[in-house]
Amino acid sequence: MKKDGMKKVEGYNDLYRNEKGAIINTDKEGYEAYVRRRAASRKKDSKVSSLEEDLNQAKQEIEELKDLLKQILNK
Repeated sequence: MKKDGMKKVEGYNDLYRNEKGAIINTDKEGYEAYVRRRAASRKKDSKVSSLEEDLNQAKQEIEELKDLLKQILNK
């Protein structure tokens, strides 16, 4: 699939060089797969962040409970 005004980059099936020398990737499926992987990675990162926040909150609540128990036992 040669594009007008672009020359194929030797050794690559989907890379072309335009008139200004910029390299253009014409692999649409590869790009779409990359976008899906990136979205999945961002979703996973978001989930991990949420779990970290939940864990930190649970730790804080446990510490508060421990302090309350100590106060009750010291009365």
